[in-house]
Amino acid sequence: MSMPFAQICSKMSCMKEFLKSKKVTYNLMSFTAFKSMILFSYLLEQPRSYEEIKEYFKNHEFLRESISIDTLRVYINSLERLGCEIVRGRKAEGSKYKLLKHPFDIEIPADQIKSLIKVFKSLSKTIEIDDLISLTNFFDKIAKEINNDELRTALVNISPLRKINHEILDLLINACRRNDQISFMYNSPATGIKEIELLAEKLSVTNNKLYLYGISPQYKDSKASFLVTRITSKPIIRLNKTISIKITPLIVGCEIKDKNVPILENEKVIQEDDDKITIEITSDNKFSTIQRILSLGSACEVKYPESIRNEIYSILKKMKEEYIAEKI
Repeated sequence: MSMPFAQICSKMSCMKEFLKSKKVTYNLMSFTAFKSMILFSYLLEQPRSYEEIKEYFKNHEFLRESISIDTLRVYINSLERLGCEIVRGRKAEGSKYKLLKHPFDIEIPADQIKSLIKVFKSLSKTIEIDDLISLTNFFDKIAKEINNDELRTALVNISPLRKINHEILDLLINACRRNDQISFMYNSPATGIKEIELLAEKLSVTNNKLYLYGISPQYKDSKASFLVTRITSKPIIRLNKTISIKITPLIVGCEIKDKNVPILENEKVIQEDDDKITIEITSDNKFSTIQRILSLGSACEVKYPESIRNEIYSILKKMKEEYIAEKI
């Protein structure tokens, strides 16, 4: 069956005239497709009443015409022949036309959605916070194109960043990058709201929840972690640091099977063979060191110290178990 949209191609002379003059003639046969696409774009944003549509067509830079309810029906019929489903709402709700579905929707089976969610959960445990934000935004875009409400909700709610104040998150990210001393109000489940002084170190995901880690004299051994969703105020940066800690640099030896891997500033090659190199990573930040090792994937094997080797093994084992066995 020929579609109204195909009529544009067969009416090139009319279209050339339109592009030249920027005025729409009343050859409805030629411009039914064009006006139908304009209507489709308008309804794609949100439901619209006849009066809203009429006003939109009247003020459109190319159309500038008033359409009757019968003419509107012609455009709707054209879209329905293409595969769209458009309904008119109840009078009490403004009698608005709603685009329920269209042939351009992304169709993702439920099992594939579950696989995507598993991948997301696995990645969120190891990637940098900036990458997690990008991944969250990507999933938001996918969710907007999903028709199934249950699957859309699953995609939207999967990110550990979902319930976090974005302004607070941005400030925490910068504080961790600079290793700032900050203070903030925290709603502790045990003691209620209290002020926290912290030397910010890192943001990390555990059990699909985002935690802030750092050094605080208010806690045993000075090491502390805080659930970010429980931070109730924007962190204040202390220009004069009062929290100090003696840091012993961490030295990690790794064997890398890919000799093309770029060597970073805090890394040095201590041995080079025909098919592999051995490097030493020197860092004050264990978290970033582990992230670096994980980013190298199967090409990298930790040789020492044993504590880091065991920690990497535990992380990879947990990721594998959750990816295979986790139920969503």
